[in-house]
Amino acid sequence: MSRVACAPPARAVVHDGVAVVMPAYREAANLASTVEDFLVTLDAAGHDHRIVIVDDGSPDATGEIMDELAARYPDRIIGVRHAVNRGYGAAVRTGITAALERTNLRWLLLTDSDGQYKAADLLALLRLRREQRADGVIGYRLHRADSPARRLNGHLWTVANRLLLGTRSRDVDCAYKLLDRRLLDDLRLVGEAAAIDPELLAKIQRRGARIVEHPVDHHPREHGRPTGASPWVIARSLVSILGVYRNLIAEGHRWRAARWLVRPRDPVLALVTLAAVVLSAVAFAHHLRHGTVLAYADSLSHLLITRRVIDGPTAGAAQLGGVWLPLSHLLSLPFAWNDVLFYSGFAGAAVSMAAYVVTVRYVYLIAARMAADRTDGAGDRVAGAAAAGLFALNANVLYLQSTPMTELLLFACVAAAVHHLQAWCRTGRYEQLAMVSCATVLATLTRYEGWVLAVAVTAVVAYVSARRWRSYARVEAHLVFFGVAAFSGVVGWVGWSYVIFGDPLYWYSGEYADPSLWALSGDRNIGAAGVSSRTYALAMVHDLGWVTPAVAAAGLLVHGWRERARPVSVAPYTLLVFLPFFVYALYSGQRPLHVPEIHGGSYNVRFALVMILAASVFAGYLVSLAPRGTLPRTCLRTAVAAAAVATVLAVPGTATVAEPLSWNAERQGRAVRDGAAWLRRHYDGGTVLMENYGNEPVVFHAQIPIGRIVYEGSFGLWRRALTDPAGGGIRWIYARTVPNLPDETWRTLRDTPALTRHYTLVYRDAVQRVYRRTDPR
Repeated sequence: MSRVACAPPARAVVHDGVAVVMPAYREAANLASTVEDFLVTLDAAGHDHRIVIVDDGSPDATGEIMDELAARYPDRIIGVRHAVNRGYGAAVRTGITAALERTNLRWLLLTDSDGQYKAADLLALLRLRREQRADGVIGYRLHRADSPARRLNGHLWTVANRLLLGTRSRDVDCAYKLLDRRLLDDLRLVGEAAAIDPELLAKIQRRGARIVEHPVDHHPREHGRPTGASPWVIARSLVSILGVYRNLIAEGHRWRAARWLVRPRDPVLALVTLAAVVLSAVAFAHHLRHGTVLAYADSLSHLLITRRVIDGPTAGAAQLGGVWLPLSHLLSLPFAWNDVLFYSGFAGAAVSMAAYVVTVRYVYLIAARMAADRTDGAGDRVAGAAAAGLFALNANVLYLQSTPMTELLLFACVAAAVHHLQAWCRTGRYEQLAMVSCATVLATLTRYEGWVLAVAVTAVVAYVSARRWRSYARVEAHLVFFGVAAFSGVVGWVGWSYVIFGDPLYWYSGEYADPSLWALSGDRNIGAAGVSSRTYALAMVHDLGWVTPAVAAAGLLVHGWRERARPVSVAPYTLLVFLPFFVYALYSGQRPLHVPEIHGGSYNVRFALVMILAASVFAGYLVSLAPRGTLPRTCLRTAVAAAAVATVLAVPGTATVAEPLSWNAERQGRAVRDGAAWLRRHYDGGTVLMENYGNEPVVFHAQIPIGRIVYEGSFGLWRRALTDPAGGGIRWIYARTVPNLPDETWRTLRDTPALTRHYTLVYRDAVQRVYRRTDPR
């Protein structure tokens, strides 16, 4: 934390020149050319100027080059050095202080020393400042010369700061800002890493300054590597921006109603929530960097469904009908229109990330309240933190929250339902039962496991009503109050299937929904209760490790023994319903799940991850049994909680990401990627006929405009185009030709005159073929 120095003493006259402030870290290859560019440009334009360079403890020759430049231009360059690396925020603060104390120039340009910004744009900013009589001119990059990942990070960073700090800049971290020194007088800056830029803008904005924006050129980095994209810098920036937010509230700039964030009622829950936000962002950045955000084909399906609602040959709400339940797609709609957010996967992952944070909070509350049920006192924060840590730090949870998959959204709905059910069991208040209904209906619109949750919660409501009030009328009233809303999602989905497909059970037995499409008749789980149970148990070990379930089982036994099914304490048992449900689903062939120990490979191992909710809260309950009161006991309880959280280290690996990566590495997966890359390079317009089912990776990664693809969900177009592609205006045809698993396009058109007469084979391998029309009309 530092306070920017005041302006020069009153006797010093402020001149109409510009001081260029340049932080430098590991910029030995770029510094001299960047400085020379500014010196030559400003000298030729006749502007009085100084260049302030801050070497932020660089381990390379950056400091030596800075000293050489200062010696060569002693009246034009000011060099400042940090003995150790203190980060970008500290370097900017030091540079501003040096410019204010050691120059008497009115204007300060805050920029970088990596050569990605040129001095020519400064002349344009100075001219615009004069014409507009502005107090500052903020640059924004019209065309950012960075990788897609960095462009996405920059876009998200700008949006986050608009929401959190109220900054109005369209490119908040653009390192090209021309500011009047009066805006910086006695300005208190606390931001670290990338948080310094939005903090600066937020605080000068609140001083009533007139700020205008202007586009600047952004050039590719010629030497060295950027440090801003590292997970550590991202995490540090996220933590720091929350500190900036707290500082702005404390200083009374804005958001007076949000002061409770600075002094929360439960500081442990606040810290847990903050940690979850940071973990979520870092995990997404990690998986984005390693290209695993979209490893699952199902994640591509969810994104494609969302995009087709707003962009497709038959766009509209009808695209939500089918096998997948619609809530996750509806929540992703605000992001899916943007190509960067869509093709990076963030359009869907944003929903999972938000759901992850919500789930962490509810897991904390459930576990803390379980201890309170035992003592009829306040919640146990240590137990809650232990349970939240078990959930939040699980590698498989962190991976799935970084994807457009629907598991985390289900987890959030389930945890919310159980927490409010817990509160209703304790208080009997109808508003809590209403919250249970809301959470349950959202779960039923997320995944079909939510339908099982609805049945389980209904049983708990009936049980608690009967035991607590011993009145049939009260039981009936509670069931009707809960059930009308809770089951409305199920009724609505059945009705929607009837309206769209003419079959209320299309979601279960339709053309693309029948279990026989993915559960093979020879599956060892089918009809074998022992094998099904062992399969699911092994999947739990892959997802949770063996220590966490063992600790949770002990907590469950102790809880059952102590509570004796008291109405006030039965709500958490709802979380156990998924275990028998999935075992039965495997046994009956409704859902396939394979583990290497039984089937020789992995498939759908993520189905067992839902048990992390029950495992976390019952393990947290076991932590609450440790003695409390004195300092030694508090230390003991904290140690027990830390040991419980440390059990996440026993998870053998990230099984949920290993599974899709294994398929992608196989011959078919490689061929699909090659085919998509070929299409992306050679597609030159026109309509494409391509079945979506089973071909999602090609549809997505070829990046053909979604509105140009006719697929099985293109109502009224698909069958006509499949029968007569040329007559339907089809220019390209993609067909999956895998033996024993061809798509409908190949089954229908193979060797037919409709294909051979008008189309030429332009791409072929063992997996797929691509045809292009030879006689376009």
